[in-house]
Amino acid sequence: MSKSKEKADEIIKAIGDGESVEEIKNRFVSTPTEWFNYSAKAYSISLKKAVKERNIDVKKQHVSATGNEIIDEMLSINDHLANYALSIPITATLSTLENVKSLLNGLPSTESDMLQLIGRITMNPMFRARQKKGRLEVFPHFNNFVSIVDAALLSYYRKNYIGCYLTLIPLIEGIIIRWMGYEFGKPKPKFEEIRKFFKNSHKRQPCPGNILFHNIFVKVADKILNNHLYKPSTTGRAYSNFNRHVASHLLNDDLFATEENCIRLFMLLDLMTEIFLYESKINDPRFNLKDADLMPEVNILIEVMYHSDQNSAEQKILINE
Repeated sequence: MSKSKEKADEIIKAIGDGESVEEIKNRFVSTPTEWFNYSAKAYSISLKKAVKERNIDVKKQHVSATGNEIIDEMLSINDHLANYALSIPITATLSTLENVKSLLNGLPSTESDMLQLIGRITMNPMFRARQKKGRLEVFPHFNNFVSIVDAALLSYYRKNYIGCYLTLIPLIEGIIIRWMGYEFGKPKPKFEEIRKFFKNSHKRQPCPGNILFHNIFVKVADKILNNHLYKPSTTGRAYSNFNRHVASHLLNDDLFATEENCIRLFMLLDLMTEIFLYESKINDPRFNLKDADLMPEVNILIEVMYHSDQNSAEQKILINE
């Protein structure tokens, strides 16, 4: 047995015994390179084990589990969607997958229909309220930015896509660097480290919960981040101008603060909450919510949406100009 495999097995056992990742790092490794290698191996072993266990589970009676063939299909679909800075929504059902598949081969001609499909799920007021109350307000690294998300969402429903996009786009990096351990007054992580944040998720958690779906979402989040949102301007243009650098420095005169790109940002934010959930290995707080917890917020959002279709300032100035 190789040393890497031996250490990976020890890491998996230690996590199973309830040790924290930081405790394990301090006990098992002496250099960052060692931890990178051992944690990557532990993730790979855990993923392969989950695939085998899933093959067994789907054959059991009275056990509901997504089969590995569907998992593989989701990976393939997301790899294709990521070329357009898109992903399957985190709450996608089998019906949603079928609808996505029906549009997939027609891209980019079917992009408008695909965005409508993803947008109906991602921007639904009930879903947005559930994300806020059950995740953003609860999760560390996210909860300091709830008011910024609120401001972006209200702008979106009022069809102020410029306000929405420019409000929300710094948030992705703000969450990531805090997730990486940044505190005000300390050196900010380097840009290349931020770009590799999702690719190197095994360093944070070698054995995440629901690792099959964690793998689906970290792969697509990594591709969206590197090929689009954080793509260096010197290496080409991101799809649909979905790029932080373009927005920050107004590098070209093409549209970037569009409804479609606002949907992309909220979709990426949702992917990040899903990844955080699995890496934290906690029960989803959204399951504890009742309609009474959500409806006051939902009603406000619906009212904003309704009035945005009326004779609003946004309609007069931003949309009809």
